[in-house]
Amino acid sequence: MSTIIAGHRGVAGTHPENTLVSIQAAKQLGLNWVEVDVQPTKDGVLVVGHDHTINRCSNSKGRIDEFTLEELRQFDFGSWKASQFKDEKIMTLDELLQYCHENSLNLNIEVKVDRHDAEYVVSLLSAQFQASDINPNQLLISSFSREIMLALFQANLGIRLGVLGNRLNNRLLSTIEQVKAFSCHLNYRWLTQKHIRILRERGVEIWCYTVNNPKSFKHLQQVDAIFTDYPQRFTD
Repeated sequence: MSTIIAGHRGVAGTHPENTLVSIQAAKQLGLNWVEVDVQPTKDGVLVVGHDHTINRCSNSKGRIDEFTLEELRQFDFGSWKASQFKDEKIMTLDELLQYCHENSLNLNIEVKVDRHDAEYVVSLLSAQFQASDINPNQLLISSFSREIMLALFQANLGIRLGVLGNRLNNRLLSTIEQVKAFSCHLNYRWLTQKHIRILRERGVEIWCYTVNNPKSFKHLQQVDAIFTDYPQRFTD
């Protein structure tokens, strides 16, 4: 089995995470998969970003859902990583889907929520996918939120679902069964041979995060995919 190498937030080790320039770097490295995080703005636009605030990855502060897209566009999401990325803008999911469609890039979308209403966020996702030209087979949607996963299953989007967790347990297995998950995404540090056997028996793919050293993960050749900030370490 050849393990898929998926760029974590693009190529987050060397580029400003979750930006277009980071996604482009993944494509240039020859990757077929990238992973990003999405969440809604104040005016209901899904944008690409991991943290619920922009404090760490921009030149401003505040929660994403307390800014409109127009307001977020004023900020620099690149300079925090390196001066060469100055003025990199926040990316909308719509822009990312278009890029992936045009460049035949597969996309794992992690839905980030804390105080958000799950059904509202899923309704935004549904509208976005219906308006996009991207092939649903290029997409995989995941979330740590059980509420999001159940709402995604109910929405019947025709897109594969991946249940996210830190380590495999009965609650995760229950969610996997309820949403007929394609994959289970786990912290590689806690993956055991028993977990692999349990998921294989259920026909569920195993994707692990965030593996940045090929020598640090003894089950590397036994899983279907890994997410990494440094894909070049696995492809060289």
